[in-house]
Amino acid sequence: MMGAPWGGGRAAGVALVWLMLALPVAGQRHPVTARLLVDPAAARSGAVLPVGVALRLEPGWHVYWRYSGDAGTPTRLSWDLPAGFAAEPIQWPLPHRYREAGDLTSYGYADSVVLLAPIRLPSRWTATRPVRLQAHVSWLTCKDMCIPGDTTLGFEWPLSRPVPEARARLADAAAQVPTGLPAGLELRCGVLDQGGRMSVDVELHGEPTAWLDFYPCLDSGLGFSLASVADASPPRLRLSLQPEDGAPVDSLSGVLLYRFTADGPTQAAAVVLRLRGQSPLPGQGDAVPAAAASPGGPPLSLGSYLLLALMGGAILNLMPCVLPVISLKILSFMAQAGEAPGRVRQLGLVFAAGVVAAFVALALGVILVKQGGQQVGWGFQFQYPGFVAAMASLVFALSLSLFGVFTVNVAGAGGLSSLAGREGAAGSFFSGVLATVLATPCTAPFLGTALGFAFAQPAGVVLLVLTTVGAGMALPYALLAWRPGWVRFLPRPGVWMEHFKQLMGFVLMATVLWLLFVLGRQVGADGVVWTLAFLLCVALSCWLVGQWVDLRSTRRRRATAWGLAVAVLLAGYQWCLTPALAERAEDRPAAVDDGWEPFTQARLDQLLADGQHPVLIDFTAEWCWTCKVNERTVLASQPVRQALAQRQFVLLKADWTNRNDEIGAILRSFGRSGVPLYVIYSPGGARPPQVLPEVLTQGVLLTAIASVGP
Repeated sequence: MMGAPWGGGRAAGVALVWLMLALPVAGQRHPVTARLLVDPAAARSGAVLPVGVALRLEPGWHVYWRYSGDAGTPTRLSWDLPAGFAAEPIQWPLPHRYREAGDLTSYGYADSVVLLAPIRLPSRWTATRPVRLQAHVSWLTCKDMCIPGDTTLGFEWPLSRPVPEARARLADAAAQVPTGLPAGLELRCGVLDQGGRMSVDVELHGEPTAWLDFYPCLDSGLGFSLASVADASPPRLRLSLQPEDGAPVDSLSGVLLYRFTADGPTQAAAVVLRLRGQSPLPGQGDAVPAAAASPGGPPLSLGSYLLLALMGGAILNLMPCVLPVISLKILSFMAQAGEAPGRVRQLGLVFAAGVVAAFVALALGVILVKQGGQQVGWGFQFQYPGFVAAMASLVFALSLSLFGVFTVNVAGAGGLSSLAGREGAAGSFFSGVLATVLATPCTAPFLGTALGFAFAQPAGVVLLVLTTVGAGMALPYALLAWRPGWVRFLPRPGVWMEHFKQLMGFVLMATVLWLLFVLGRQVGADGVVWTLAFLLCVALSCWLVGQWVDLRSTRRRRATAWGLAVAVLLAGYQWCLTPALAERAEDRPAAVDDGWEPFTQARLDQLLADGQHPVLIDFTAEWCWTCKVNERTVLASQPVRQALAQRQFVLLKADWTNRNDEIGAILRSFGRSGVPLYVIYSPGGARPPQVLPEVLTQGVLLTAIASVGP
C-alpha cells in the first residue's frame, strides 16, 4: 500500500478495510439475477399483457416483499413506456416470514420469485407496430450481509425471442398471489382503543379453523405487533397497532393465512381489516398482551376530566417538587401579615395569575410540539439538559439572594415606594411561574388521568385541561386573596424572618443538588463539573450586582456593574455551559441495581408470551420527586421485596429521564402522559393489567402483589 491518496496512516487503513470488504463482492457474481417474462398470447388492443420480473437468488439469500417488516427494503420497479401504455400495480406472491439478526422480523422471498408487473396496452394498438418497453428494477438482498442490486430490463415488440416457459411461470406466479376470501368465510374484527394504541382481534367464521396468521401491509409511522393465537373458539389473532400521531386507524390491509386443520395446507387471502367503528369482540379486554387496556372502565366525560385536573392541580402544592417555591411564598405571606388587606389581595391574585399564565404557556408549547409531529408528555422539558441547567442556574441565583449576596424583591417583600410596589407584583407573578415550572416533574393523584386524556386530544382540549390544572394549583392563593384576613393567623414579621429566609436558601440549594443529579444522568460527570463552573460564574455575576448596585448608585455605576455581570455570564455560558451540554452520559449497564431490568417493549412481549412470571413495571425518571419517594419508601422496603421475590416477579424499570419514544408510547397506551406509573401484569394474561396509584403505599402494593396468584 504505497502512496496512500489521503496522505495519512488512518486514511490508508480505512482504504485497506474498504478494499478487503469489496474484494469478495467484486470477485464473484451478484447473488441475484433478473429477467423479464412476457406472454405474447394475450397481446391485443386494450388488453392486459402478462409480464413478470423473475428474480433468481443464490442459496441462502432473500429479497423483500412489498412490506419488508422490521428490516430491509421492498423490491422496486419503474417502467419507461411509450405513449398509451400503462403499468398496472405489482402483484406480489405470498412471501415467507424471516427472523433477521437482532430478533427482527422481515417478509420476503428466497430461491426464486416472479413479481407480476402487467402492462395495459392502448385501446387502438397494432401488434405489428414495433415498440420498446423498458423496466428499471432495484432490490436489496440479504444473507450474512446485505447487498443492493439493480438492473434495467427491456423487450421489443414484436418479440424476437419469446421465453418458452414464460406462460407457465407467469401462470404459476399468478396462482401464488393471494386473492379475497372464498365464499362462505367471514372475517370479523373487534377493536379496543387504548389511548392511542389499538388492540385488534381477528376471527374467521364460516368453517372451523385451527390456525391463523397475518402479514400486514403497513403505512409508514404505524407500529405493529402480533400476539400468539389466543385460547378462543374460533381461533383468534390479536394485533397491536401504534399510530405515530396517536390518531385512530380506519383500516389495515394485509394477507390472512389460515388452516382448517392443524396439519392441513396453508391458505392465504388478501383482506382489508375495517377498524373504524368496530366494537371489541367478546373477551377482547381480558388479555391484551403488550399494551394494557386503559383501566377504570368506560371513558369519563370532559367535565369529569376537568374536575380531576382541578383537584390534581390543587394537590400539586403539596408535592415535594414545589417545596422550594412554596417556602418563598410562606416567607412573602409572613411579610404581608402586617400589610393592608388590599395589598395582600393584590399580591395573592398576581401570584395565582402567574401560575395560570405559566400553565397556559405550557399548553401552547405542548400544542406547538404536537403539531410539529412530536409526542410529548408531562414534564417533557426536564428531558432536555439545557432546560435542567437553566433551572439549576435560576434556583441557584435565588438562593444567593436569600443569603444576601444580592437583593431580589421576592413576592411582596419590599415596599418603600410605588416602584417597589411594582417590583413586588412582578415578584409575585414570577414566583407563580417558577412554582409551575418546578411542579411539572410531579404527577399528583388525579392528575395523571386528566393529563393522559388531555395530551391525546385536539389543541382546544389540551389548552382547557392544562388551564384547569393551573386554576387548581392557584386556588389556595386565590382563596387567600379573597379572604386576606386569614393572613393574621401567620406569625408577625420580625428579626427571626431573616434567619428563616436564610434557611429557605438552603432548601433552594438542595433543589440545585437535585437538578445537578438529574443533569448528571443526562450529560455525565464531566457535564456536571462544567455546569458547576458556570454556576461559579453565576455567583460572581450576582456578587458584582450585590456589591456595586444599591439605592445610592449612580446610573453609570449601575450600568458598569450590570455590564460586567452580563459579560461574566456570557463568558461562562460560552466556555463552561456549552461544553457541559455537549457531553453525553455513558451507556448504562445491561442490568439495573436490586434486581430491576431495563424496560424494552421486546422484553415485555417476551415475558407475556412465556406467561411464566408476573411482571411489575416502574415507569420513572430521575427528575420525578414522587418517583424517587415511592422507590425509596415502598419499592425498596423489605416487605415489598420479599413479596416480589416470593411470587417470582420480573421487575422492569422504564427510565424516562431522557426522551424515549418506546416508553412514551406505552405510557399513552395506559392513558398517561407522564411518570410515575406502576403496572402489574399477571402471568399468562390471566387478568387485565393492574395500574397502581401514583403515590404508593406498602399496603396498596402488597395487596396488588398478592392478587396475582399464590
